Amino acid sequence: MKVYRSAKDLPADRRLKAIAGSFLTRLRPGLSAAVDEKPFDPGWSAAGKLIRNAHLADAVQQGDHRKLRRYFTDYWSSATSVEFYEGFAHRFEELFLRHHALIADRIAEALPALGEGPVRLVEVGSGDGKVLEWFAEKLPGLASLHGVDLNEREIRKCRERHRDSPRLSFHTGDLLDWLRAHPAPGTVLVTNGGVFEYLLEEELRGLFTELRALCSPCLIAVTESVGDDHDFDRETSSIPYGHEFAFSHNYPAILREAGFTLTWQRDRPTRPGEENHPVRWHQLVATAVKPS
Repeated sequence: MKVYRSAKDLPADRRLKAIAGSFLTRLRPGLSAAVDEKPFDPGWSAAGKLIRNAHLADAVQQGDHRKLRRYFTDYWSSATSVEFYEGFAHRFEELFLRHHALIADRIAEALPALGEGPVRLVEVGSGDGKVLEWFAEKLPGLASLHGVDLNEREIRKCRERHRDSPRLSFHTGDLLDWLRAHPAPGTVLVTNGGVFEYLLEEELRGLFTELRALCSPCLIAVTESVGDDHDFDRETSSIPYGHEFAFSHNYPAILREAGFTLTWQRDRPTRPGEENHPVRWHQLVATAVKPS
């Protein structure tokens, strides 16, 4: 999937929907305002969904990344997100285990940089908890593992399934708020399958900087999709891309600026038949010590 440097870069079907939505926005300003307030309310008619497309296209054209960010938050905290968890339950086996699980070995190789103290793993966007469960088995030396997610429904299910586990715990809410309330050296922060792509570039920079300040020595392990034409050597800024208008971030550049040292990187283009093909997955591991 290509990045959207302007609305002209959108796929033809999305441009057509945006044109229709713009017409409806002028015709039904009240509906337009309501959609903007709750863009992913599951009750929206076809007209409401077209208007949502128009709002998204306008945000791309105007470079209004904050509006895109607000729409992502509404989706993942709304009942509409159930369609993702139910429709993509296979992602653990078909995506993570098949293509991305090798990152656990790279994490294990980097753990000595965290010293001799206890190490905890924190997964942001833990969803159904399967990846966190797998890490608990793969890395038995971890003292504790925590899943943080905006979706209360999934967190409740995970808590019930692991109510007797001494190592696994699950938390609803914003990652940075949780880290501020629970700072600890020896933190391994993991993201898998597309989480940081819903944060603004400045939020990501702030998160990495504050993680280093609160939890060093620490480690970050990233598995995120990015635009397949995002040139990391020349384009350091984040750019919207893909079906969801998420952000293709230049993770190596952002982490280096936050004081992290990259210990491993991997670019993996998808193959025909894979989810969201064509797209490019970027994986990396980076470590940091406490700022002096």
